[in-house]
Amino acid sequence: MKVLKLADEVYKRHWRGCKDGMGLLNNAEDVCKRLGNDVEIREVNERRIDDLVLGLKDDNKAAGTINKRLAALSKMLRFAYRRGYIERMPVIERKKEPQGRMRWLSEEEEYRMLGKFHAMGKPFIADFCKILIDTGMRTGELFKLRGRDVDISGVNFQRMIHLWETKNGKSRSIPVTNRVYEILCRYKTSNDALLFTFKQHTLNRAWKQMKTELGMDDDKEFIPHCLRHTCASRLVQRGVDIRVVQEWLGHSSIQTTMRYAKIAPKNLADARDVLEA
Repeated sequence: MKVLKLADEVYKRHWRGCKDGMGLLNNAEDVCKRLGNDVEIREVNERRIDDLVLGLKDDNKAAGTINKRLAALSKMLRFAYRRGYIERMPVIERKKEPQGRMRWLSEEEEYRMLGKFHAMGKPFIADFCKILIDTGMRTGELFKLRGRDVDISGVNFQRMIHLWETKNGKSRSIPVTNRVYEILCRYKTSNDALLFTFKQHTLNRAWKQMKTELGMDDDKEFIPHCLRHTCASRLVQRGVDIRVVQEWLGHSSIQTTMRYAKIAPKNLADARDVLEA
C-alpha cells in the first residue's frame, strides 16, 4: 500500500472527528510528501525515516514539529502492522524537546494588565483573564464554556466549572474563587448561551495592544497561555500538593506538572527542616 493511501485510511479510521483531526492529517500528508506519495509503506525503514528527519531539520523545523510528524508516521506504521501491510515496525527515535522558560505573572503585572484592559474600554477581556488566572483553564476551554457548564447555585465549596471538551479528552471540574464566582454571576445568562461571545482574534488584538501600551512588546513569552502558568505557579508556591495541581490543570502525566515543582523553594526548605529536626 502506498503511504498517501495509508494516511487516508488512518484518517478515516482514527482521526476524522477528533478535535485536531485535520492537523493530524496535515502532519501525515507532509510526511507522505517528503517520503514520496507513491512510496510503498513496506519500503519505509529506519534509513528513510532518518532522511525524513534530516529533511525536516534542513527546513529549520523545531524539535516539537519534527516529533508531530514522527507521531503521525508512527500511527500510520502501527495501523499498517496490525493489518499485515508490513512485517515489522521500524524504530522511530523522537527528538528531545527543550522545556523552555515558563512565564507567569507577578501580582503587580496582573494588576497592571487588568488595569490596562479597563483603560482600553475592554473590561470583558479583563474578566476573561481573571478567570484564566484563577482556574488555570486554557483559552479554548473558556471560549467553549456555556451556562450549563457552570454551577454557581450552591454554597462556596459546591461552586464549580465543569469542562467536558479538553485538550486530553478527559473531563474535569474546577472549584471557583470568589472573584470568579462574581464574574460568572454577571455573565451566565442561560444554560445554552456561551459565557463569552467574542472570538480568539478579539482577544489576540486586545492582548497585543495591551502589551504595546505597557511597553512589553519585547517579552515574547508574555502571551495569554502564561495565565495558565500563573495559576499553576501560585498553587505550587503556596504549598498545594503537586498531584492536586495535576488534577486541577488536567494534565495526563505528572511529568508535565513536575515542571512547576522547581518553583517551590519553600517545599525544599520544609524538607531541609525535617532533616534538621
